[in-house]
Amino acid sequence: MIGSTGVIRIGSRVCVRDTDDRVEFDIVEPHEADIAEARVSVASPLGRALLGRQVGDEVRYRAPAGVRSVTVAEVSG
Repeated sequence: MIGSTGVIRIGSRVCVRDTDDRVEFDIVEPHEADIAEARVSVASPLGRALLGRQVGDEVRYRAPAGVRSVTVAEVSG
């Protein structure tokens, strides 16, 4: 489901996929982040890279293990 704008922002529910998995989480303010509750901080490398993106966008970001790439599959909220 695509939200009213379809653009990822704070409060969006996002589903991304890489070569192995699909992962769904909320983009939240840093003080609300909790990976166990599927809440990713907007200040994290992934959160920063996703802001302003839309379904179908390929997003690259730097993780501790190196540069990763995901594709935005769904956005709501």
